[in-house]
Amino acid sequence: IHDLDNKNEIVAVTNSLNGLYQLSASKDGKKLSFTSLYQSAFNIFLMNNPFESNLELNKLEPTLYISNLLKKDSSEIFVERDSSTALKSSLNDSLDIYVGNIVDTSKVYGDSVEIDFSNYIFGNDFNLPRDTNRVDDSKFTLVNNLDKQGNYKVNKYKITFSPDLIYANAGYSSLYGLQGTTVISFSDILGNHRLIGITSLQIDLKNSDYGLAYYYLPERIDYGIEAFHTARFVFLTRGFNSNLVRFRNFGAVGSLSYPLNRFKRFDAGLSWLNISQENLDDPTEVTQKVSYVIPSLSFVHDNVLWGYTSPIDGSRYRFDFYGNPGLSDSKLSFYSLQADYRRYFRFWTDYSFVFRYSGGYSAGANPQRFFIGGIENWINRSFATTDIPLESASDFAFLTAALPLRGFDYAERIGTRFSLVNMEFRFPLIRYLVTGALPILFRNILGVAFIDAGAAWNKDKNLKLFERNSNGNVVTKDLLMGTGVGARVFFLYFLVRFDVAWAYNVDGFTKPKFYISLGADF
Repeated sequence: IHDLDNKNEIVAVTNSLNGLYQLSASKDGKKLSFTSLYQSAFNIFLMNNPFESNLELNKLEPTLYISNLLKKDSSEIFVERDSSTALKSSLNDSLDIYVGNIVDTSKVYGDSVEIDFSNYIFGNDFNLPRDTNRVDDSKFTLVNNLDKQGNYKVNKYKITFSPDLIYANAGYSSLYGLQGTTVISFSDILGNHRLIGITSLQIDLKNSDYGLAYYYLPERIDYGIEAFHTARFVFLTRGFNSNLVRFRNFGAVGSLSYPLNRFKRFDAGLSWLNISQENLDDPTEVTQKVSYVIPSLSFVHDNVLWGYTSPIDGSRYRFDFYGNPGLSDSKLSFYSLQADYRRYFRFWTDYSFVFRYSGGYSAGANPQRFFIGGIENWINRSFATTDIPLESASDFAFLTAALPLRGFDYAERIGTRFSLVNMEFRFPLIRYLVTGALPILFRNILGVAFIDAGAAWNKDKNLKLFERNSNGNVVTKDLLMGTGVGARVFFLYFLVRFDVAWAYNVDGFTKPKFYISLGADF
């Protein structure tokens, strides 16, 4: 505080080393509000009676900045606030240099600063004259903002949604090809309520994707409700015929998320799904229709530190339990357990070693199926079977890819149980690379060396990892293993992955298989 009548009187109100911004004092000078950075976020603070003397601040430890201004001997640690003329003089000089002339803020409006209110719209709670666009303090006041005791009224918060995000994007699915989506997101000013709409319209509603979600976020538990419709078109080969089949899925999902701390949480949900399979090339074929009610429970941990293209340090794991109790049809009942554990070891700044284990188990009258082989978002894809291994409408909703397992085609093995291990060494391959013919700069090209191994099966008694071949040598049977190297580079705003892998069956390696794919690594 600087006393305008006594030029040498400078009083410290706080000893904060953080910046205090957007100071706003009440008219009677009894309250002062401001913002400051606290725990990595800006917060609003209120100080009562800021102009009263604070005995605890009679002695202030000088900061490095003040120490340099005073040019005192380093042995003097504390400076008396009221008796240090040098301190006051230095602060006065600094105010003149960095701030300019000091203005009496009690008369700021109409005295030295004029505010143009021509582009402002005021509600009925403001006493604003209509015949001028420039208003001083005596003409611009709040009305009806105090109760009978003279305290500020507390008004009920009104929810008003405003758009946060409106964008359209394109994506590529290794199973269903190119896709496009428009996303619109709305929320209130506090972020307590969120609305998200998604559309991907084609021809009519039956052939399109669309959905609407609402999330309630002010409490510790986050709640959500979603309604959706999806449609996918797949050519399925049956015998010597290839037919265009349309799969549809519509329904609703209720969810909640309970955080234990910053890195761990429980997720729960209840889904209602309606799935159909239609042969568009043969209208006489009966359309398959099934309905599911799926309760789910998950435990999630994630504290990873991301590098340039993938996580580089920390761990993440997830355990899921879900199923269909068969309320509408007991023949469709099943339950599934899935686990995914990933550990990242960082060394030499930007080198890392990754270990991952994932597994799944499904049982019941109509168990879920998993397939292994291939890599996520594989562009030059190939299938071990003739096409996507969808055998029923249930597969469209629950057939799950357990990836990556490089060295093999998509769906090399399919079963109701699977186990997969991935080990990967990630390292900087090329820091900067400028091409000659085209002036394109590639930077931070990362290299990987990996080993993948996994198996998928239906019955435990039939699982056989190894066997002997016709020569009597031990070779793999249900166990699939692959190894190789690759590179990761951002090209035209896409993260492109190049991998070459060889399948290994103990007896030797196969011919190399090349993978071009998009997206971040696991």
